[in-house]
Amino acid sequence: MIIARRMTKHPVVANQHMSTLEALDLMKRKGVAKLPVLDDNMNLVGILTEKDILRASLPEVKELSLLEMAYQVGITSIESIMTRDVISITPDTGIEEAARIMVMQDLSFLPVVKDGKLEGVVSKSDMFKILMDLFGARVYGARITLALDDKVGMIAKISKILADNNLSIISFCNFSDDESGKVICTLKVEGTDEKTLRKLLSPLTIAIVDEGEV
Repeated sequence: MIIARRMTKHPVVANQHMSTLEALDLMKRKGVAKLPVLDDNMNLVGILTEKDILRASLPEVKELSLLEMAYQVGITSIESIMTRDVISITPDTGIEEAARIMVMQDLSFLPVVKDGKLEGVVSKSDMFKILMDLFGARVYGARITLALDDKVGMIAKISKILADNNLSIISFCNFSDDESGKVICTLKVEGTDEKTLRKLLSPLTIAIVDEGEV
């Protein structure tokens, strides 16, 4: 799946000419800690974060009074303090690639850009929602996690057993366990309980890692 289907499409944005005080007020009103910054042609030119504002609040001129410092920071254009080197992705970037970039770069926020224009943003919150859907967290059912041999056809065998018993799959996720060389399979189904699920799938598994009804 591409990120365009799961990104936040209408994020709160700031104009590069906005003052720091205006940006702070916008952040407070909208409940955000980061703002994509656009120029007058609606092109993405930077990101403003709370850290950028904090750095701007520590002027080199130590002799300024607190009132003068507050005034100086307040009238500063965000264009002069924003982060310009922005890591971004395109709308057709895969969700897994977006997640990899966020993890490798330690980012909590990624702008989605096409031809210089901001199409949306993806945040950790968006990623958590995707994770919820992958695991079927919004739907009640019986969940079981299995350790399987890494062999061709194992997933097909599990699916056949479930279909033969008229069980609907809510979610089905596989993970490679590098230490054991096995496949960890987590699935959630509706129409049965965890005990029945264990009985049906135990013959195919090396071990039952965990189970429950959620």
